Amino acid sequence: MLSALVAGSVVAVSAAQAPSRAEADRMAKKVDAIMQRSIAPPQKPTPLRTSFTEQELNAYLIHHGGDQFPTGVKFVRVMMPADGKLETRSLVDLDAVRTSEKRGWRDPLAYVTGSLEVVMSGGFTGADGKGVYRFGSASVGGVPIPRAVLQELLAFYTRSEDFPKGITLDEPFELPAAIREVHVRRGAATVVQ
Repeated sequence: MLSALVAGSVVAVSAAQAPSRAEADRMAKKVDAIMQRSIAPPQKPTPLRTSFTEQELNAYLIHHGGDQFPTGVKFVRVMMPADGKLETRSLVDLDAVRTSEKRGWRDPLAYVTGSLEVVMSGGFTGADGKGVYRFGSASVGGVPIPRAVLQELLAFYTRSEDFPKGITLDEPFELPAAIREVHVRRGAATVVQ
């Protein structure tokens, strides 16, 4: 589930500076430390803070993150434009969602095919071991979509053994890896375990 958190925390890369392998490796060490802390908590539970930048996170997603996303989700990038705000961009296979169930003529997902860029933006808070993604706006291939359509896409691609119905917008979900808090600020975030 850490990949879902990472996916929900990923930011778009600045065109001026491409993410480097060194930044990706630095973030990989931070992810490993977070996972190790969740497996073997210290005897004296002192909060551990792990901070990372958009650049580090996006470098990690480019160089190490490909196998952490569900089949059909590629090229994930995240921006942290302001305190508590996230914007996520990814290339999503809409055929998989469209053909996952019978659709009527009034269902917008009945008409989308292929892989298109899905952009979602909103607020994110992480406190008391729970995360909440608050819907702001979304688009598919540059066309604005309603909350219900984004919710179906999000639920489809975040289903797992731990989350059989996937993540629901605006509803709390358990943060993975013994994470207690997540603080998002402009261009960076901090995870507290």
